[in-house]
Amino acid sequence: MRILELKQKISPAAIKEKMQATSSVSDYKRWQIIYHVCCYKVDADYLSDITGYSKSSIYNIVDRFNRSTDKDVSMKPKGGRRWAYLSIEEEQQFLQSLETKALQGKILSFKDIKFLLEDKLNKTVSDDYIWDLFKRNGWTKHKPRPYHPNKKSEHQEEFKKNSKTSWMPLKMKAMSH
Repeated sequence: MRILELKQKISPAAIKEKMQATSSVSDYKRWQIIYHVCCYKVDADYLSDITGYSKSSIYNIVDRFNRSTDKDVSMKPKGGRRWAYLSIEEEQQFLQSLETKALQGKILSFKDIKFLLEDKLNKTVSDDYIWDLFKRNGWTKHKPRPYHPNKKSEHQEEFKKNSKTSWMPLKMKAMSH
């Protein structure tokens, strides 16, 4: 087994202070690894049993500490937009360029926007990406109007006057005669 060692000089007292100052268990365990490497001749198997981390994670923690300039082992928090196709600003500019077309009714579905975005990116994107893009930028899905835009009100009135006043299922009509 490979014995771990620190390349940076740090006192065990400084490590203990950092261990006590941590607010998360994972940071505490990382400092615990550094403390054991600093004070004792240990290998990754032993530290894996103590902390529950895998051997490769322990090697990574010690290596990251050795390479760091500020003598820190805390991790950058996960989350955020690590795999975004466009930045937030680029998404807003893209949707603003489509806003006038959308308000005029020239964009009929999300597939139109998906096609335009794929054309801009030169790669295919999933349907979920488009729906998430809408949600991030405050776009909502609108349903069609409940009436035809070219309706003729005089034809509607004529239909109302000349149509039967009662509607019955066929079975009930046969019984009433």
